[in-house]
Amino acid sequence: MNVGMPLLNVERLTKSFGTHRVLTCIDMSVRAGDVTCIVGPSGSGKSTLLRCLNHLEVPDSGVVFLDGAPIGVRWRGQTLHRMSFNELAAQRQRMGMVFQSFNLFPHKTALENIIEAPIVVQRHKRSEAIEEAMVLLDKVGLRERAHYYPKQLSGGQQQRVAIARSLAMRPAVMLFDEPTSALDPELVGEVLAVMRQLAEEGMTMVVVTHEMAFARDVADHLIFMDGGVIVEGGPPREVLSNPQHARTKSFLARVL
Repeated sequence: MNVGMPLLNVERLTKSFGTHRVLTCIDMSVRAGDVTCIVGPSGSGKSTLLRCLNHLEVPDSGVVFLDGAPIGVRWRGQTLHRMSFNELAAQRQRMGMVFQSFNLFPHKTALENIIEAPIVVQRHKRSEAIEEAMVLLDKVGLRERAHYYPKQLSGGQQQRVAIARSLAMRPAVMLFDEPTSALDPELVGEVLAVMRQLAEEGMTMVVVTHEMAFARDVADHLIFMDGGVIVEGGPPREVLSNPQHARTKSFLARVL
């Protein structure tokens, strides 16, 4: 475990869609180099929480801090005001996001998908972006597929390209929203292997997942959510083997 101030800190975050309250006063923190896994039943608010971390969904109240700086808002005197789109876009570069669906550009090769943002957004030289992308493709085991288009890749391969694409922006935190849920069972392992490697290398990660073995073996902290609140959290093996809340016990009895 790492010591010191959290890299990512969430304070009293609340979110509703119309009259439906999805998140209620969420407090959580993630230290640099730690892996936090979020589990819970469908509709518990897991993905909404993840999307609120980088303001893909704008919270109704509460604040998300990255390295002590509020995300999506800025201080003016004693009050917080929403940032401009360009300011928020700059912040989002520090928070990589991997979705359930791969969201690759279908008309671009794996390599072209990875170099797009570093060249267009971060103004890197094309030669440098290509060199870095090839290193990342090697990391995710797809160097030989650099010039393949998404339709020529399996779902697991596409998701690994999506991970490399996020890593190309050199984020401080990687957010994963059920990254294996859209994959055939035999392809899940290849994506989880890449995520395990990232964890071993010290990447800070927040992972919404149904993969309990991954959460048990890789995470530093496990959060169980239900009904838009954090029911309990702690070291994964403790939560999974000795849950304290009846709702957690009920959920784990069905999935373990």
